[in-house]
Parts: sequence; structure tokens; C-alpha cells
Amino acid sequence: MKMNRRQVLKAGLAASAVYSPWMIARAQARPIRLGIIFPLTGAFAFAGNAGLEGFRDAADWVNDAGGIGGRRLELVVEDDGYDVARGTAAFNRVIARERADEMLFMYGSSTGLSLALAPEITRLGLPYSATSFSNVLANPERFPTIFVMGPTYNDMAGALLQQIRRQRGRGAKIFLVYSNTEFGRDPIPFIKEQSARVGFQIVGEVVTPLAIADATPIVTQLRQTTPDFVIMQGYVLTVEPLLMRAAREQGVRSTFMGTYYSAEIALIPRTGPAADGFIATYHNAYFWDTTVPAVEQIRALRRARGRDLSYRTTYYMGSWMVADVLAEAMRRANAAGRLTRAGVIEALDGLGDYNAGGQVRNMRWVDRRLPFTRLWRANVRDARFDAITDWVDGRRV
Repeated sequence: MKMNRRQVLKAGLAASAVYSPWMIARAQARPIRLGIIFPLTGAFAFAGNAGLEGFRDAADWVNDAGGIGGRRLELVVEDDGYDVARGTAAFNRVIARERADEMLFMYGSSTGLSLALAPEITRLGLPYSATSFSNVLANPERFPTIFVMGPTYNDMAGALLQQIRRQRGRGAKIFLVYSNTEFGRDPIPFIKEQSARVGFQIVGEVVTPLAIADATPIVTQLRQTTPDFVIMQGYVLTVEPLLMRAAREQGVRSTFMGTYYSAEIALIPRTGPAADGFIATYHNAYFWDTTVPAVEQIRALRRARGRDLSYRTTYYMGSWMVADVLAEAMRRANAAGRLTRAGVIEALDGLGDYNAGGQVRNMRWVDRRLPFTRLWRANVRDARFDAITDWVDGRRV
């Protein structure tokens, strides 16, 4: 059927009413991509998959609100099995495949991977963060595009040493148990240096693989040295439950301590009564704390999409926090007309008092990390961790 000029004009007007320039631009807008390299298989798969769920929910939350200036936030996911070589290969695949004006941020799986990638990340000008809280990465002069989204392991150790001083004072005896990984070794020199400075004794140390089958040799040393405190570092519930159970069975009365990755509630059922009194650092929100706005946002998103509202892990919460902070930085970069890698870095640096819905104290960087954390004590009776401090500045011992 032929259309005369008037009919053509009327059809064009109708089409413009349905498909406005804004809608056409939005439909044609390229996505913003967030690269994620996580251990989705292997020893830490339980943490990696929980963290990925947090990123996916946060991406849905961002996109349901219109994305970033009309551009969808999309995840590009790779599995490294907590292996540096696999993670490096995954990173290279993503960088070779994705456009630099779309791939605006990368999130990695470990301290080891992050240190391996850091020179190339810097060369590319790629904004980056990771599950790692390594002290080495918190160095804007050496790694100007890397952000540690929380306190470093030194900051966490500093908070624990403050608690030791409150509980025991000078002369406190400390035993160190840590994994033979970059993750495990990272804060050990700091703990030794600060302990000597304030009058604590390091009465022993044991270095282990990421997981062990028998804690008896460690417990034997604990019985011989009778420490007041045992600090465990570089594990994700792979050693802590076994060691604490064995120690309590053998009459060891030391206070056990750990950092961020030991603060997950799963530690309690895995450890049983021996977990009671365990102290850990943790700087995000627990899913049960509905006084935190971020928790309510998560619940609302999951409720609206018909998803399970049961407890989400600390690994999930940490991922949500990173995605929330990143989305806010991207919104600000977009408003400034600089939604680029360099613009995202600039916006991250300027977040100031933003607190990710209550998940962190604030976003005031100190050498590209956030040095504040809280201390929590395992409560076996109620199957939860109870806060025993407000925000603690981990730089002070």
C-alpha cells in the first residue's frame, strides 16, 4: 500500500512519540562493563560464588534504577580457581576482548593475583580493586589506579593489637598462625614490629598451607608456649575451625583472633562451642542488621525479584559494598561528562563522606585504603557475631 506525504508525516510523528531521542539513545547506549575474576571452583569456591551473587544483585539494583546515565552495568565474569596463572590468563582474555571505553573497572580474586597484575593494570590506567586488603596494593604512587576497598591487613592487625592491649596490656603473649601465601604473610612483619614496640611477646609462629588435615602439631606448640592470644591470618575458614576445636579439646585457653575473612558466621557451626569468644575484624554490615540502609536495599531488591531472603554471607556483603561504591563513582563521573577510566578514578578519589548505605565508615581514602574497622566476638548461643567496638582506626596500636 502506498502512503501519501501527509500519511508519511503522521507516521513519522507517531514514531517520534513512541521512540523519543532519549529512548533511542538509551537503546543504542553501549553498556558499562565490570570485569570480575573470582574463585568459582576450588578451595574458596564457596566464597567466590557468594561474592558473585552480591555483584549480580547489585548490578540488578543499579540497572533497575536506570543504569549509569542510561547505560546498563554488565558483569564480565571469569573463574580463576584461586590460581594466579589462571587468573592472569583470564585477565588477559578480558582485556583483549573488551573495549577500553566499556570495560571501566576490574575486580580480582586474591592478593597474589593482584600483585601479579598490578604493573599491567597501572600501564592500562584501569581502575582496579580486589578481595585483597594487601598493604602493598595501598600505594597510590606505585599503583595509581588501585583501590583497597577497606582497611589493609596491617590496619586489621592494628585493631587486634589494640584489643590485646585493652585486655592484657604489656607482656601479653601472642602466637601467630598463618598461611604460606601473600595473603597470610602480608601483616606478619607489622604485627612483630608493633608487638615489640608496645611490649608484647611473640612466643611462637606456625606457617601452614591454606588448608590442613591435622592441627595436633600446632596445638602441641600452643600448650608449650601458653599464649594469651592466637592470631590466625590468611585463611577463609579452612583452618580456624579445626585449630580452635583441637585446641579447646586439649585444654588451650588462649583467645583466638582473626581478620576479615574469618568473620563469617559459618565459622560458628563449623567450630561448635570452641568458637565462643573468637574475635575478628569486620568492616561491612552483617545481613541481619536491618538498621543499615544497605541491608534494606538488598532485601528490597531480592524481595522484588522473588529471591531468597535468608542470610547472605560476608562475602556477598563485601561485593555489594564494592558495587555500590563503584556505581556512585560512575554516576558522578557521568554527571561530570567523564565516564572513562580516568574519570572513574577521579570520582572514586572524591567520594568523601559517602558510606555505601552504612557499609563503611566513610570513603575518605588514606593511601587509597579505608583504615577503619570494627571488632566482633563470636556468640555461639545466638549463632552470630556481636560488635564489641565502634569504628577503630587500625593505624593506631
